[in-house]
Amino acid sequence: MTRLFTALCVAGAVLTSAPAIAQTSVGNGSKSVGAEPAPPRMAGAPPVDGEVPAALLDKIRAELASEQGVSAGDVKVISARSVNWPNGALGCPKPGTMYTQAIVPGYRIELEAGGKRFGYNASARGGFKRCDGLRSLTPRSAK
Repeated sequence: MTRLFTALCVAGAVLTSAPAIAQTSVGNGSKSVGAEPAPPRMAGAPPVDGEVPAALLDKIRAELASEQGVSAGDVKVISARSVNWPNGALGCPKPGTMYTQAIVPGYRIELEAGGKRFGYNASARGGFKRCDGLRSLTPRSAK
């Protein structure tokens, strides 16, 4: 009876550790023993390489120009950089609102129109929102 119990314990240990030992196919290659798979890319999101896409920047400038009653050419880009937002709030959480709890690649853009400065936070997917004066929520810079 003791041998049967020991054999069952060993078999259970082998079966529960099998996923960590097995090879897993990840992307274009395979990794083995204890290797972590690469994090999934968000479907439809272009990689963030430091440059704010011109189309996104033009869309944000046009919105601010319309709001401020100036031409888009009069909206000056003060800074634009790639960032990793800590969650789906894009650095501008609204009280009582729930957001995706995952790193969101995106951009922090500061514009000037009519002598005033405005901040916009955007995701790599193209969504954006105005977010003025929240320096304490400045995200980590992306590489």
